[in-house]
Amino acid sequence: MTMTAPEPPRPETTTWEIIPLGHGAWRISDGSRKQTDAGRLVAYVDRNDTGTLEVLWLRSPCPNRSRYRSIDELLSDLDAAVAQGTAPARSTRPNEIPHFPPA
Repeated sequence: MTMTAPEPPRPETTTWEIIPLGHGAWRISDGSRKQTDAGRLVAYVDRNDTGTLEVLWLRSPCPNRSRYRSIDELLSDLDAAVAQGTAPARSTRPNEIPHFPPA
């Protein structure tokens, strides 16, 4: 007989930790997860020469955009993506393409 523990309840609001990595670079982490959880790391952010923030998303759900004007805009988009729901697992099959028999 195998027993699995239920997943612990998630807090209603997610707290984002923005950790500076250097001049114009940050790491965004999920403060509601444990330090040992690999899903804690959300994204890397880098400010380019024009002042635009470029984001490398590391987990789902994440926004569709990867360029932002400000950190506040980025975080509000991230909150909206998380509130919208979870993305399908990467192991799920993509949409089926219809195939027709030869004529």
